[in-house]
Amino acid sequence: MRIKLKLIVGFSVLLFSVNIFAASKVHLDHANTDIFDEASLQNGAKLFMNYCSGCHAISFMRYNRIGKDLGLSDELVAQNLMFAGEKTGETITTAMPEGAAAKWFGGVPPDLSLVARSKGTDWIYTYLRSFYDDESRIFGVNNKVLTNVSMPDALWSLRESQSEAEFDNSVR
Repeated sequence: MRIKLKLIVGFSVLLFSVNIFAASKVHLDHANTDIFDEASLQNGAKLFMNYCSGCHAISFMRYNRIGKDLGLSDELVAQNLMFAGEKTGETITTAMPEGAAAKWFGGVPPDLSLVARSKGTDWIYTYLRSFYDDESRIFGVNNKVLTNVSMPDALWSLRESQSEAEFDNSVR
């Protein structure tokens, strides 16, 4: 039992070290996050539900917890953040079948519940802004932060219709 624990701890430290090393190669833009700006946080929840939740779950969050954190009633959460008849007490999962995800993307898109905590908001902000055209890739884009990622530029429509400053403000 002790050996298993040591192996798990050692493996975790190794993975953590590799992630820190890989992340340190990229200059991260400052996201200018204000956790007290309720309107901005509500916009972020709307953007996530509209652009990300089709592929990514945040299964450690419940709809009603997000509502409470963002000052929204269950009715407003249901009207604006729930699209498939879920109940407000349920966790936020994706409707994408794992088999289809593996076929389409080469693997199941990660659960994003803890990404902000593990990588930081500057990493997420930089990642979302770092897609560039690359016709050699299946989706026609690549990413400077996570090279050869199996994800399309989910926010391309926002980027196309807005100036860089407007886009930056809409994803904050």
